[in-house]
Amino acid sequence: MLPILYHYPASPFAELVRAAFGVKGLAWGSRQVPSVLPKPDQTRLTGAYARTPVVQIGADIYCDTGAILPALDALGGPTLYPPPLGPLHRLIASWANGPQFFAHVGAAMGGMTPEMMGEDFIKDWQARFGMDIAALGKAAPHLAGQALVAAQWLSDTLADGRAFIGGEAPGAGDLALYANIWFVKAVPTAAANAAAMLAMPHVAGWFQRIAGFGHGERREVTAEDALAAARAAPPAPVTGGVDAPYVAGMLAAVTQEGTKDAPSIGRLLRCDSTGITIARQVEDGLTVHVHFPRLGQVVMPA
Repeated sequence: MLPILYHYPASPFAELVRAAFGVKGLAWGSRQVPSVLPKPDQTRLTGAYARTPVVQIGADIYCDTGAILPALDALGGPTLYPPPLGPLHRLIASWANGPQFFAHVGAAMGGMTPEMMGEDFIKDWQARFGMDIAALGKAAPHLAGQALVAAQWLSDTLADGRAFIGGEAPGAGDLALYANIWFVKAVPTAAANAAAMLAMPHVAGWFQRIAGFGHGERREVTAEDALAAARAAPPAPVTGGVDAPYVAGMLAAVTQEGTKDAPSIGRLLRCDSTGITIARQVEDGLTVHVHFPRLGQVVMPA
Protein backbone atom coordinates (compact mmCIF):
# COMPACT_ATOMS: atom_id res chain seq x y z
CA MET A 1 0.00 0.00 0.00
CA LEU A 2 1.45 3.36 -1.05
CA PRO A 3 2.17 5.68 1.89
CA ILE A 4 1.04 9.25 1.18
CA LEU A 5 3.00 12.15 2.65
CA TYR A 6 1.29 15.46 3.39
CA HIS A 7 4.11 18.00 3.30
CA TYR A 8 5.58 21.19 1.90
CA PRO A 9 9.12 21.57 0.54
CA ALA A 10 10.66 23.76 3.26
CA SER A 11 9.50 21.69 6.26
CA PRO A 12 12.48 20.12 8.08
CA PHE A 13 10.30 17.42 9.63
CA ALA A 14 8.96 16.59 6.17
CA GLU A 15 12.55 16.37 4.94
CA LEU A 16 13.21 13.89 7.74
CA VAL A 17 10.42 11.67 6.39
CA ARG A 18 11.46 12.17 2.77
CA ALA A 19 14.96 11.05 3.75
CA ALA A 20 13.46 8.04 5.55
CA PHE A 21 11.74 7.05 2.29
CA GLY A 22 15.17 7.22 0.67
CA VAL A 23 16.88 5.09 3.31
CA LYS A 24 14.13 2.47 3.04
CA GLY A 25 13.93 2.67 -0.76
CA LEU A 26 10.16 3.22 -0.72
CA ALA A 27 7.76 4.57 -3.30
CA TRP A 28 5.40 7.16 -1.83
CA GLY A 29 2.61 9.50 -2.76
CA SER A 30 3.15 13.23 -2.45
CA ARG A 31 0.30 15.48 -1.41
CA GLN A 32 1.57 19.02 -0.90
CA VAL A 33 -0.21 21.18 1.65
CA PRO A 34 0.22 24.88 2.53
CA SER A 35 2.80 25.87 5.10
CA VAL A 36 0.10 27.75 7.06
CA LEU A 37 -3.53 27.14 7.96
CA PRO A 38 -5.93 26.17 6.54
CA LYS A 39 -4.88 22.69 5.33
CA PRO A 40 -8.23 21.09 4.41
CA ASP A 41 -6.86 18.04 2.59
CA GLN A 42 -4.91 17.10 5.73
CA THR A 43 -7.25 18.13 8.52
CA ARG A 44 -10.31 16.40 7.09
CA LEU A 45 -8.45 13.16 7.85
CA THR A 46 -6.61 14.14 11.05
CA GLY A 47 -9.54 16.01 12.55
CA ALA A 48 -7.55 19.14 13.33
CA TYR A 49 -3.88 18.16 13.48
CA ALA A 50 -2.23 20.71 11.19
CA ARG A 51 1.48 20.26 11.81
CA THR A 52 3.68 18.96 9.02
CA PRO A 53 4.19 16.17 8.10
CA VAL A 54 1.41 13.59 8.17
CA VAL A 55 1.59 10.15 6.52
CA GLN A 56 -1.47 8.23 5.36
CA ILE A 57 -1.34 4.47 4.82
CA GLY A 58 -4.81 3.47 3.68
CA ALA A 59 -7.21 4.48 6.45
CA ASP A 60 -4.42 4.86 9.03
CA ILE A 61 -3.22 8.43 9.53
CA TYR A 62 0.09 9.02 11.31
CA CYS A 63 0.82 12.41 12.90
CA ASP A 64 4.30 13.51 14.03
CA THR A 65 7.55 11.81 13.04
CA GLY A 66 7.42 9.93 16.36
CA ALA A 67 4.46 7.97 14.96
CA ILE A 68 5.40 8.12 11.29
CA LEU A 69 8.84 6.49 11.43
CA PRO A 70 7.70 3.33 13.29
CA ALA A 71 4.85 2.99 10.78
CA LEU A 72 7.28 3.25 7.86
CA ASP A 73 9.63 0.82 9.56
CA ALA A 74 6.86 -1.76 9.63
CA LEU A 75 6.63 -1.65 5.82
CA GLY A 76 9.83 -3.70 5.49
CA GLY A 77 13.22 -2.93 4.01
CA PRO A 78 16.17 -1.50 5.94
CA THR A 79 15.20 -0.71 9.51
CA LEU A 80 15.20 2.85 10.83
CA TYR A 81 16.31 1.47 14.23
CA PRO A 82 19.40 -0.57 13.32
CA PRO A 83 21.63 -2.24 15.90
CA PRO A 84 23.58 -1.64 17.99
CA LEU A 85 21.60 1.45 19.00
CA GLY A 86 18.18 0.02 18.17
CA PRO A 87 15.58 1.83 20.31
CA LEU A 88 18.19 4.40 21.38
CA HIS A 89 17.60 5.98 17.97
CA ARG A 90 14.22 7.08 19.35
CA LEU A 91 15.89 8.77 22.30
CA ILE A 92 18.35 10.63 20.08
CA ALA A 93 15.60 11.63 17.65
CA SER A 94 13.45 12.90 20.53
CA TRP A 95 16.29 15.17 21.68
CA ALA A 96 17.02 16.36 18.14
CA ASN A 97 13.33 16.97 17.40
CA GLY A 98 12.73 18.66 20.75
CA PRO A 99 15.12 21.13 22.42
CA GLN A 100 17.64 20.95 19.61
CA PHE A 101 15.00 21.69 16.99
CA PHE A 102 14.22 25.00 18.67
CA ALA A 103 17.93 25.80 18.73
CA HIS A 104 18.08 25.13 15.00
CA VAL A 105 14.99 27.32 14.43
CA GLY A 106 17.01 30.17 15.94
CA ALA A 107 20.09 29.27 13.91
CA ALA A 108 18.02 29.13 10.72
CA MET A 109 15.49 31.93 11.15
CA GLY A 110 17.05 34.35 13.63
CA GLY A 111 18.55 36.43 10.84
CA MET A 112 15.43 36.55 8.69
CA THR A 113 13.47 39.77 8.32
CA PRO A 114 9.66 39.87 8.61
CA GLU A 115 9.54 40.49 4.86
CA MET A 116 11.47 37.27 4.22
CA MET A 117 9.16 35.25 6.46
CA GLY A 118 5.98 36.65 4.94
CA GLU A 119 2.94 38.12 6.64
CA ASP A 120 0.85 34.94 6.43
CA PHE A 121 3.60 32.82 8.01
CA ILE A 122 4.13 35.30 10.84
CA LYS A 123 0.43 35.53 11.64
CA ASP A 124 0.08 31.76 11.57
CA TRP A 125 3.02 31.08 13.89
CA GLN A 126 2.09 33.91 16.25
CA ALA A 127 -1.45 32.57 16.60
CA ARG A 128 -0.54 28.90 16.87
CA PHE A 129 2.81 28.92 18.68
CA GLY A 130 3.16 32.41 20.13
CA MET A 131 6.20 33.21 18.02
CA ASP A 132 7.87 36.52 18.91
CA ILE A 133 10.07 37.64 16.02
CA ALA A 134 11.93 40.26 18.02
CA ALA A 135 12.69 37.78 20.82
CA LEU A 136 13.81 35.17 18.29
CA GLY A 137 16.23 37.67 16.74
CA LYS A 138 17.72 38.55 20.12
CA ALA A 139 18.09 34.90 21.08
CA ALA A 140 19.53 33.88 17.72
CA PRO A 141 23.24 34.00 18.71
CA HIS A 142 22.56 31.89 21.80
CA LEU A 143 20.45 29.41 19.87
CA ALA A 144 23.00 29.13 17.08
CA GLY A 145 25.60 28.34 19.72
CA GLN A 146 23.41 25.56 21.07
CA ALA A 147 23.00 24.10 17.59
CA LEU A 148 26.76 24.23 17.08
CA VAL A 149 27.24 22.15 20.25
CA ALA A 150 25.02 19.47 18.71
CA ALA A 151 27.22 19.49 15.60
CA GLN A 152 30.31 19.14 17.78
CA TRP A 153 28.81 16.19 19.64
CA LEU A 154 27.89 14.63 16.32
CA SER A 155 31.46 15.13 15.09
CA ASP A 156 32.83 13.54 18.25
CA THR A 157 30.53 10.55 17.75
CA LEU A 158 31.77 10.04 14.20
CA ALA A 159 35.44 10.54 15.06
CA ASP A 160 36.18 6.81 15.26
CA GLY A 161 35.40 6.41 11.56
CA ARG A 162 31.85 5.10 11.76
CA ALA A 163 29.65 6.10 8.84
CA PHE A 164 26.58 6.93 10.95
CA ILE A 165 25.95 7.53 14.64
CA GLY A 166 25.33 3.83 15.34
CA GLY A 167 27.78 2.30 12.89
CA GLU A 168 27.42 1.36 9.24
CA ALA A 169 23.64 1.83 8.86
CA PRO A 170 21.68 5.09 9.23
CA GLY A 171 18.79 5.27 11.65
CA ALA A 172 16.08 7.57 12.97
CA GLY A 173 18.58 9.45 15.13
CA ASP A 174 20.71 10.25 12.08
CA LEU A 175 17.67 11.45 10.16
CA ALA A 176 16.53 13.78 12.94
CA LEU A 177 19.99 15.33 13.31
CA TYR A 178 20.29 15.59 9.52
CA ALA A 179 16.93 17.38 9.15
CA ASN A 180 17.98 20.04 11.66
CA ILE A 181 21.17 20.87 9.76
CA TRP A 182 19.29 20.64 6.44
CA PHE A 183 16.88 23.29 7.77
CA VAL A 184 19.68 25.71 8.62
CA LYS A 185 21.47 25.01 5.34
CA ALA A 186 18.31 25.77 3.35
CA VAL A 187 18.03 29.36 4.63
CA PRO A 188 20.33 31.77 2.74
CA THR A 189 20.69 34.20 5.66
CA ALA A 190 21.86 31.32 7.88
CA ALA A 191 24.74 30.34 5.57
CA ALA A 192 27.40 31.18 8.16
CA ASN A 193 25.71 29.00 10.79
CA ALA A 194 25.33 26.11 8.37
CA ALA A 195 28.96 26.43 7.31
CA ALA A 196 30.12 26.34 10.93
CA MET A 197 28.18 23.15 11.59
CA LEU A 198 29.37 21.43 8.43
CA ALA A 199 32.94 22.52 9.11
CA MET A 200 33.04 20.28 12.17
CA PRO A 201 35.22 17.26 11.37
CA HIS A 202 33.25 14.32 9.92
CA VAL A 203 29.90 16.17 9.81
CA ALA A 204 29.91 17.18 6.15
CA GLY A 205 30.73 13.65 5.00
CA TRP A 206 27.99 12.20 7.21
CA PHE A 207 25.53 14.78 5.88
CA GLN A 208 26.34 13.89 2.28
CA ARG A 209 25.98 10.17 2.97
CA ILE A 210 22.44 10.67 4.23
CA ALA A 211 21.56 13.04 1.41
CA GLY A 212 22.89 10.42 -1.00
CA PHE A 213 20.04 8.05 -0.13
CA GLY A 214 17.68 10.46 -1.86
CA HIS A 215 13.94 10.53 -1.28
CA GLY A 216 12.77 7.22 -2.68
CA GLU A 217 10.29 7.13 -5.56
CA ARG A 218 7.94 10.09 -5.39
CA ARG A 219 4.53 9.97 -7.09
CA GLU A 220 2.14 12.91 -7.11
CA VAL A 221 -1.37 12.13 -5.85
CA THR A 222 -4.58 14.15 -5.76
CA ALA A 223 -6.84 14.75 -2.79
CA GLU A 224 -9.36 12.34 -4.32
CA ASP A 225 -6.63 9.72 -4.74
CA ALA A 226 -5.91 9.99 -1.03
CA LEU A 227 -9.57 9.65 -0.06
CA ALA A 228 -9.95 6.69 -2.39
CA ALA A 229 -6.97 5.02 -0.70
CA ALA A 230 -8.63 5.50 2.70
CA ARG A 231 -11.91 4.07 1.42
CA ALA A 232 -10.17 1.07 -0.15
CA ALA A 233 -8.53 -0.30 2.99
CA PRO A 234 -9.94 -0.54 6.52
CA PRO A 235 -7.70 0.62 9.37
CA ALA A 236 -5.18 -1.92 10.61
CA PRO A 237 -5.94 -3.71 13.90
CA VAL A 238 -4.88 -1.65 16.90
CA THR A 239 -2.27 -3.10 19.22
CA GLY A 240 -1.61 -1.77 22.70
CA GLY A 241 -4.03 -0.71 25.38
CA VAL A 242 -5.52 2.26 27.17
CA ASP A 243 -3.81 3.22 30.42
CA ALA A 244 -5.68 4.73 33.38
CA PRO A 245 -7.11 7.26 33.93
CA TYR A 246 -8.28 7.02 30.33
CA VAL A 247 -10.94 4.51 29.28
CA ALA A 248 -11.12 2.63 25.99
CA GLY A 249 -13.88 4.02 23.79
CA MET A 250 -14.09 7.39 25.55
CA LEU A 251 -14.45 10.46 23.38
CA ALA A 252 -11.02 12.08 23.61
CA ALA A 253 -9.42 15.29 22.39
CA VAL A 254 -5.74 15.15 21.41
CA THR A 255 -3.66 18.31 21.18
CA GLN A 256 0.05 19.02 21.10
CA GLU A 257 2.14 20.62 23.80
CA GLY A 258 3.08 24.20 22.97
CA THR A 259 0.36 24.87 20.41
CA LYS A 260 -3.00 26.59 20.31
CA ASP A 261 -4.26 24.36 17.49
CA ALA A 262 -7.71 22.83 17.83
CA PRO A 263 -7.80 19.23 19.09
CA SER A 264 -8.39 16.11 17.05
CA ILE A 265 -11.42 14.37 18.53
CA GLY A 266 -12.32 10.71 18.30
CA ARG A 267 -12.97 7.48 20.17
CA LEU A 268 -9.90 6.45 22.14
CA LEU A 269 -8.54 3.07 21.04
CA ARG A 270 -4.99 3.23 22.41
CA CYS A 271 -3.19 5.42 24.92
CA ASP A 272 -0.08 3.84 26.37
CA SER A 273 3.69 4.10 26.04
CA THR A 274 3.50 2.87 22.43
CA GLY A 275 1.32 5.77 21.32
CA ILE A 276 -2.20 7.14 20.96
CA THR A 277 -4.88 6.10 18.48
CA ILE A 278 -8.32 7.62 17.99
CA ALA A 279 -11.06 6.54 15.58
CA ARG A 280 -12.95 9.26 13.77
CA GLN A 281 -15.53 9.31 11.02
CA VAL A 282 -14.51 11.33 7.98
CA GLU A 283 -17.71 10.74 6.01
CA ASP A 284 -20.50 8.19 5.84
CA GLY A 285 -18.89 4.76 5.65
CA LEU A 286 -15.33 6.01 6.14
CA THR A 287 -13.68 5.71 9.52
CA VAL A 288 -9.98 6.41 9.90
CA HIS A 289 -7.59 5.70 12.75
CA VAL A 290 -5.43 8.69 13.65
CA HIS A 291 -2.17 7.80 15.39
CA PHE A 292 0.08 9.98 17.56
CA PRO A 293 3.22 9.31 19.60
CA ARG A 294 2.64 9.40 23.36
CA LEU A 295 5.31 12.01 24.03
CA GLY A 296 4.33 15.60 23.29
CA GLN A 297 0.58 14.98 23.19
CA VAL A 298 -2.12 16.11 25.59
CA VAL A 299 -5.13 13.80 25.93
CA MET A 300 -8.31 15.16 27.52
CA PRO A 301 -11.94 14.05 27.65
CA ALA A 302 -13.77 15.69 24.74
